[in-house]
Amino acid sequence: MKKYISIILLLLCSLMATAQQQPLYSQYMTNYYLVNPAVAGFEKDLNLKAGFRNQWVGFEGAPKTFYLSAETALFQNQRKKGRRGVQAYHGAGGYAYTDNTGPTTRTAALLSYAYHIPLNREIYFSSGVFAGFQQFRFDPNKVVMADNSNGIDPVTRNGVLNAFVPDLSVGTYLHSNRFYVGISLFQLLDNKYVSAENADAASYLSKHLFMSGGYNFDVRRNITLTPSVLLKYAGPAPLQADLNMKGTYYFTKRRRTAYDDHVWTAVSYRTQDALVGLVGLQFKEQYQFSYSYDITVSPLRHHSAGSHELMLGFRIKKTKGYKWLGQNTASSPDQM
Repeated sequence: MKKYISIILLLLCSLMATAQQQPLYSQYMTNYYLVNPAVAGFEKDLNLKAGFRNQWVGFEGAPKTFYLSAETALFQNQRKKGRRGVQAYHGAGGYAYTDNTGPTTRTAALLSYAYHIPLNREIYFSSGVFAGFQQFRFDPNKVVMADNSNGIDPVTRNGVLNAFVPDLSVGTYLHSNRFYVGISLFQLLDNKYVSAENADAASYLSKHLFMSGGYNFDVRRNITLTPSVLLKYAGPAPLQADLNMKGTYYFTKRRRTAYDDHVWTAVSYRTQDALVGLVGLQFKEQYQFSYSYDITVSPLRHHSAGSHELMLGFRIKKTKGYKWLGQNTASSPDQM
């Protein structure tokens, strides 16, 4: 079995230029900032979040991902309101992750800026950018060839590969208290990792396109249903879609706000990959926790016990009693 796993990992490494390279998350619906820099500052509060994903449990060398993110609005109380009683505002943040898959490790640290422009009293349009670096490391010592041919194989014979390159991603986001639509393009620079001893072993950062959208339906005063979709494309890999349905219950009898404690559950289907169940809660108006489990439906299901993912969040209020977008209800992308 180890022989076949090693071969699979080598194939993954050799196809780095064309395969999906960004970390895979099932919990992005609790933190859309991970897939679009234009989300930075959406909620205006300071949001701190950490997540861990253990993918394809039981599969040797399977991906393990850890991330930290923080984002907030800037200068919110210093800008004058326009004629409509609403104002444009800035958002900023940072995102770092490490993704380990077999003999490869990818680490990134990115800063972001976004600008949110009001189209009317309820709808905003924002544009944003991620800028930073990625570090890629390939350790051939973690690869065992079936015929002990590490010394002659073109992927493993040149020793450790350690590359450091700049990274840039952009995104736009249309949002209100009822819906959101976003599009982002990651790894815009198409940077290349090159082995100094063997240029044929070079790998590329391919562009990744993300398109997302969702709508918030009120079932009752304290219950909402939110269908959403996330489309992902990194050619020549096929287009992948996440189809989601989320239900949220708020522990309040009055008209709800973003700070009200609540619980939620969701189901998601990721084409060609997994069926996902998710649960989460917000308590004491600031603390967030969520968990998801992926049931693998691809051929990997014969070697994997599924995937686990956890997210912990903490919100620091910047404006007490703030009503999102001038309304009494709240539907941030993390709640949709």
